[in-house]
Amino acid sequence: MPIRPWVLRNGAWQVAGLGTKKMKKLSILIGVSAAAFLGPFTQTIYTPNLPELRDYFHVDTVLINLTISLFTAVLAFSNFVIGPIADRRGRRITALVGLLVFALGSLICLLAPSYGYFLTGRIVQAAGISTGSLIAVAVIGDLYPPQERGKAMSFYQTLTFLGPVLGPVIGGGIAAYLSWRWAFGFLVLAGLATWLYSSVYLKETRPEDLAPVKFNLSTLRGIVGQRSAAALFLLAFSQFFAYYVFLVYLPSLLATLFDVPMASRGIYFVPLTLGILLGINLGGRWNKAGSGAHVISVCSFALGAGALLFFAGLALHWVSLPVLLVFLALFGVLLGISLPMQTTLLVNLFKKERATATGLYNFCRFGGASAGPLAGGLIERVSSTNSVFLSLGVLLLISAIFVQRGLKPSPASV
Repeated sequence: MPIRPWVLRNGAWQVAGLGTKKMKKLSILIGVSAAAFLGPFTQTIYTPNLPELRDYFHVDTVLINLTISLFTAVLAFSNFVIGPIADRRGRRITALVGLLVFALGSLICLLAPSYGYFLTGRIVQAAGISTGSLIAVAVIGDLYPPQERGKAMSFYQTLTFLGPVLGPVIGGGIAAYLSWRWAFGFLVLAGLATWLYSSVYLKETRPEDLAPVKFNLSTLRGIVGQRSAAALFLLAFSQFFAYYVFLVYLPSLLATLFDVPMASRGIYFVPLTLGILLGINLGGRWNKAGSGAHVISVCSFALGAGALLFFAGLALHWVSLPVLLVFLALFGVLLGISLPMQTTLLVNLFKKERATATGLYNFCRFGGASAGPLAGGLIERVSSTNSVFLSLGVLLLISAIFVQRGLKPSPASV
């Protein structure tokens, strides 16, 4: 979305060149995207300080890593529950309650005297902020007509993927000057600030002509039984499975193949992140009615083929450091292009059950993120690291086949 200067009009700040209606939509978009940003940001804000937390709470590495894995798992299952609530009770109240719960969880982590309290705070944090990305997608579907949803989704997706990038930077900076606890103090303030902003600008966007949706098994079957939706759910699982496998295995590849020192490994994540952000921007621009399904299918096959080529390169010892960096950038671009298109197609498919469908999509996405590192570790234990990427390529190609057969252009009138 183009950046416009802000001007003071009638005692209120507005974006120059935007009418009142567009300004209201932009204000809402900023608020729900900020809430969505807090999820992945919170997931990684304290990762630079994991050794300090481990020593402070007198636990081992497995238990301290559990605070990250459990956070992701709660995000997944909470979306499954919160989607129907947002369809029945509304977007505004669901978002505001979620932000307050998130602030409470952050406060528990800030004051935690022991590991058990800290882990409880992480669970409460995740349960609260799981409303962020779900409400953002549903609200964009409610507010924006189909021809405008692509750019709005691109804005939301960009902020979401900036979260895990900025989290360690800000968290590490806070800990360097204060302590690891104040990273969670920062989250308390961020949660309350986002709640205050949303309480002012976030109006109820759920269509007034829809009766509250009752969630039951028939509702679930109706959503999952929609072929295009089922294809998107499988795609969300497989692509985030792949993304988190690369996040987990990249440091190991850098160390074993190229002897990159620990202090320098972080910079090699930049091509992947920049590729995703570039792809999201391109996907938002190309996300025109009727073309999304085709572009997603092409990107899906390209990701699967790329993973298999990467496996072959590892097996034949053809992967140099420049090749690895180029591959990561291309992988990020292909993944990023399809992300705003996926969520746009999903909200086009559903009106009554829009938040519920988004919750299922996020459940599959976070489920893939949780399962990827675990499955990769099991495959590596039984076989080898190379087999992890072979399995990854096969999974991505299988999902691409299902996408090609099941994903159809969604209606542009919803």
